[in-house]
Amino acid sequence: MELDAELSALATQEDLPVDVLRRLLQHQGARSSAALLRRDLTEEMVEEIIALGSARTLAANSSLPARVSARFVEHPEPPVRCAVAAHIRDDPPGVLARLAADPDPLVRQFLTMNDHLPPELLARLAADPDSDVRSAVAAHPDLPTGLRDLLAEDPDLFVRDAIAARADTPPELRERLVAGLKPDSPLAEWMLSFGRGNHAGPPPVPVPPPLTRQQAEALLARAGF
Repeated sequence: MELDAELSALATQEDLPVDVLRRLLQHQGARSSAALLRRDLTEEMVEEIIALGSARTLAANSSLPARVSARFVEHPEPPVRCAVAAHIRDDPPGVLARLAADPDPLVRQFLTMNDHLPPELLARLAADPDSDVRSAVAAHPDLPTGLRDLLAEDPDLFVRDAIAARADTPPELRERLVAGLKPDSPLAEWMLSFGRGNHAGPPPVPVPPPLTRQQAEALLARAGF
């Protein structure tokens, strides 16, 4: 394993001494791993991670206290709001509604991935003026039947294609939708076929064995920390 990968793996190790973790935060890869995956970040570490420029990665950590995640809802950078939109609970009440009204359509699109999204907000996003948001709603795993049928009549062919690709779409509806998909360019045709394909991601990386304090110190020394 390369040195950078070893440092990143160490940053996620459970029961890691606080002083070792603080030193690891100075390494970009290790900081990103800690920001995204650790469940025991102190408020001081959170502030340090933000100051070091990893707010976006930190915002994607679903284990953060609600008060920390809520800070990112109003963050000036859309990628940070996207990261928190995908998982945040409605705590304090109203944060999900604010994200559903976010001026950046990509933030609203990420919000459709949120398992805590109530039906009324999902319905609002199903009527979003940006078609990418409606396509994301069409792929939502818990899409109500009424919204599924509504989006099956969407003027955008990619929204209709997303409905056609759903496992719970009735065969007769799927056949009608597929028959009505008429892409206006080779690129659109390829994108439609890609959306209906099965494109698996890479296999998970095996978790390395935990390091002792002595081994961790030796690794940090090799990295100059």
